Amino acid sequence: MFVFIIVVILLILAFLWYMWFLQKKNNTTLISYKSRATDLKEDKLKEQIKSLEDMKLTGASLESFGKSKKDYSTQRNDTVPKLLADISNAESKNANFNVFGASSALKNIESNLTILEKKSDEIASDFEKIVKSNEQNASTSEVLHEQYEKLRKDILTKSFNYGPATDRLESELNEIAGFLDQEDKLTQQGDHLEARQYLDDAKVKLGLIEDQVQLIVPLYHGLSEVYPGQIEEIESVFDKLIKQQYKFAVDIGNKISTVHDNMEKANEELSSLNFDAVDRNNEKIHSDINELYDELSKEINSKRDVLKQQKPVLDYLNHAKFQHNRLDENIQKLEQNYVLNEDDMELFKEHSKTLSQVREEYDADVQSIADKSIVFSNAEDDFKDIVSKLDNIEAKEKTINDNMNQMLSSEQISRRSVEQYAKRIEIQKKIVEQLRLNGLPEDYLEYFYMVSDEIKKLYDELDSERVNMEDISKQVIVTQEDLENLVQKTDDLRRDVALSEKLLQYANRYADKDAGFKEQLVRAKSLFDDDFDYEQSLKLISEALEQVEPGSVSRIKDTISA
Repeated sequence: MFVFIIVVILLILAFLWYMWFLQKKNNTTLISYKSRATDLKEDKLKEQIKSLEDMKLTGASLESFGKSKKDYSTQRNDTVPKLLADISNAESKNANFNVFGASSALKNIESNLTILEKKSDEIASDFEKIVKSNEQNASTSEVLHEQYEKLRKDILTKSFNYGPATDRLESELNEIAGFLDQEDKLTQQGDHLEARQYLDDAKVKLGLIEDQVQLIVPLYHGLSEVYPGQIEEIESVFDKLIKQQYKFAVDIGNKISTVHDNMEKANEELSSLNFDAVDRNNEKIHSDINELYDELSKEINSKRDVLKQQKPVLDYLNHAKFQHNRLDENIQKLEQNYVLNEDDMELFKEHSKTLSQVREEYDADVQSIADKSIVFSNAEDDFKDIVSKLDNIEAKEKTINDNMNQMLSSEQISRRSVEQYAKRIEIQKKIVEQLRLNGLPEDYLEYFYMVSDEIKKLYDELDSERVNMEDISKQVIVTQEDLENLVQKTDDLRRDVALSEKLLQYANRYADKDAGFKEQLVRAKSLFDDDFDYEQSLKLISEALEQVEPGSVSRIKDTISA
C-alpha cells in the first residue's frame, strides 16, 4: 500500500512538472508573438505614405496606392488589435494553467501572424514600387528622349540612306513621340505606373526602329547605288552591241525591263518595311543582272573566238575532207581485189554524210556572220561541235586505214603460211611413201586429203578475184591446227609400222612352238598386209608376245627409240 501511494505521488509530481514546463514554453512563445504583433501595429510606413500623398498620384498609381494604404490601415487598426487580443486571451489561459487551451490558441495565432507579416511586406513593396516607378520613369524618360532625338536627327539628316522607307520611319518616330508625350502627361498627373507602360512601349519601338535602320541601309544601298549603276552599264553596253548588229539568244531588252520592274517593286516593299519581300526582289535583281553580264560577255567573247577560229575550222574541214577522199581512193582500189570489212565500210559512208552536213553547217554560219544575223555563242557551239565530229572522224578513219593495212599484211603472212603448209604436207607424204607400205589406213587417208583440200582452198581463195582476208585468216588458223594433227598422225603411223614390223619378225621364232600363238601371228600379219590396220596389228601381236615372253615388247620398242 505504501509503495502504491509513493507511485501515485511521483506521478502527480511528474504531471505537475510537465504542466509547469509547458506553461513556461507557452509563455516564451507568447512573448515572441506579442513582440511581432506589436511591431506590426507600429506606423512604420507613415513617412512613405505622406511622401506618396504629396506626389498627388492619379490613375493606376493612385488606385494602387489607395488600395495598399487601405489595407495598411485595416491591418494596423483592426486586424493587428484583434490578434493582440487573441494573444492576451492565450496569456490568461496559460497563466491559469489552461496550458493545453493556450497551446491550441498559439497555433492559430502563429498562422494569422505569418499571414499579416507577409501582407505587411507586400504593402511596403507596393509603396516602394510606386516610389521606384517615379524614380525609374524619370531616369528612363530622359534616356529615351535623348535616344529618340538622336535617332530622329539621324533619320532626317540622312534620309538619303533610307530612301522610300523614310516616310514610314518618320511615322514610327511620331508614334514614339506620342508615347513620350503621354508619359510626360501621366507623370505630371501623378500616374507613374501607367506612365511606365508608355515608356516601355517607347523603348520597344525605338529598339525596333534602330534594328530596321540596320536592315534598310544595305538594302537601299543596293537599290539606289549598286543596281542602278550596274543596269545602266548593261544598257549602255547593250546599246553599243545592238548598233554593232550583235544578236542574242535571249531577250536582253525584256530582261532589262524585268530588272527595272523588280527594282520598283523592291522600293515599294521597302517603303512598307516589308524586308522579306525586299530581300527576295533584291536576290532576283542580283541574279538577273549577273545573267545579263554573262550574256553580254558571252557574245563579246564568242565573237572574238568565232572570228579567230573561222579559218582554222575551215582548214580542219578541208583537211578532213582531203583525208577522207584519199581513204576513199584507197578503198576503191582495194575493193577491186579484196572483200573489205562491212562495219568499216558502213562507218566510212556515215563519215561522208557527216562531212557534208558539217560543211553545210559551217557555210551557213559563215554566211550568217557575213549577213550579221548570227548569234555568236551559237556559232561558237557549232564550231566546237564541228571540231568534235572531225576529231571523231579522223580517229575512226585512221582505224579503218590501219585495218586495211593490217589486211594487206595479213595477206602476205597468209601466203607465206600456206606455202609452208604445202611444203609440210608434201613432207608428210614423202615420209609415208618411204615406209613402202601396201596401203594406208582409211581414216589417215581421209584426214590427209582433207588437209590437202584445205591448203588448196586457201591457194584458190588467195588467188581469187576478190580476196576475203577475214575468212582466209580464220581458215589459216583452222588449217594450221589440222596440219599439226596430220603431222602427229603421220608420226603415230610411222611408229606403229616400225614397231609392228619388228614385233612380227621377232614373233616368227614362236610360230611353230605354240598353235594358239601362231593363229594370233597370222591374224596380226593379215591386219598389217591386207587391212592396213597397223594400230590393231601392233596391239594384237604385242599382247600375244607378252603372253609367251613378258617384257619383250618394251625391250624391242626401246631399240627403235634408240
